[in-house]
Amino acid sequence: MFNRSEIMKSAHRYAQAYKGREWSYAFLLAAGLRSAWAVAKSGLTETQRRSDAIRAEIDGLKFKSLNVNIEPRRRVLETELSTLAA
Repeated sequence: MFNRSEIMKSAHRYAQAYKGREWSYAFLLAAGLRSAWAVAKSGLTETQRRSDAIRAEIDGLKFKSLNVNIEPRRRVLETELSTLAA
């Protein structure tokens, strides 16, 4: 079963983070609810979502320009990924 209280709290945190921009609070709350429900329905934990994001960023590094030194960033990401796996 879904924890609706946590979903609503997450939606309100999202709306508060972007409050004051050109959108109304109701619009931001709706966007936050869509986001929170998508996360809840995916069934992944925060650690699993962060691991997936790190892997995607590591994969994206190979498309950087040759002028960019990607090794320091790759090492940081791989260290964080190994920390999450432990």
